[in-house]
Parts: sequence; structure tokens; C-alpha cells
Amino acid sequence: MNKHLSFKEKLNEHMLKIPKWIRLALIFLPYFLLFYFELGFWGQLYGAMLVLLAFYITPDAFGNRSHNRSEVKNMMALLGVQGEQLRVGLEQVPAKKLKRVAVGEYDKNSAILSFPFNYQISHHYVFPIQQFDSVQNFFKTHYPQVELIT
Repeated sequence: MNKHLSFKEKLNEHMLKIPKWIRLALIFLPYFLLFYFELGFWGQLYGAMLVLLAFYITPDAFGNRSHNRSEVKNMMALLGVQGEQLRVGLEQVPAKKLKRVAVGEYDKNSAILSFPFNYQISHHYVFPIQQFDSVQNFFKTHYPQVELIT
């Protein structure tokens, strides 16, 4: 585990190790108990606030987004051009279907590459921030028609 992660990021990592059905049960259990014991409006409001707080603290732990993120050490090794196709790792997409690519800072040590408007590439790639310029230049050089969202 990285020493530079914030408390929220560390908590999120620990939550991801717990199976999703157990996470949901632990979060909703207090809320259902409040309804069961009929604690009235204020008790139910308190339970609702607990649930919202849990989703605020660790949103990635409850959604499927977190499973689509891959952390890579060398993003440039995954990027490639194969004829009329863009290759990212094992995934490929025809260049003519590639309209927008999101490349930006993920945290102070990492950057992220995402294809938000293209279902054919499902992963978000987190890579070292030092490779950010190289990744941007790759798309500017090989795919100048693609809009880079930063």
C-alpha cells in the first residue's frame, strides 16, 4: 500500500477487499434496524444520513467503476497503433470510432487515461504522472482528430 494515500483512499482500498454483498449489508443494516424498531422520523433520518455518509466516504467501493481501473507502470507500452485500430493493452477500437479521450491528473503522483464515450475500451488506466506528456503526445501525433479532454 502506498504511504502517500489519504485516509479516504486507504479506507476505500480496504473496503474494496470486502465482498460487495457484505459491504452493502453492513451499510444498510443500521438503517433497516431503525425501521424495524420503529424509532420514528428522527431515527429514520439518522439512518438515511448514515447511508449517505457511507456512500460519500467510499463511493468507489459500492460501484462497478472501481473494478474497471487498472494501475500500470508503463502506459506507453500498452498504447499502440495497429493499422486502423488503436490498441490499449488487450483492447482495441477502430480509429474512426474514437472521438474523445480523457487524459488528466488522477492524484499528485498519478495520471489517468479514460475513454468515457467509447464502450469498446472499458478500463481506466492509472499511470505515473511522469508519463502524462508522452501519452498526450501519442494521441496528438497518431490521432490528431481525437479531442483530448484534460
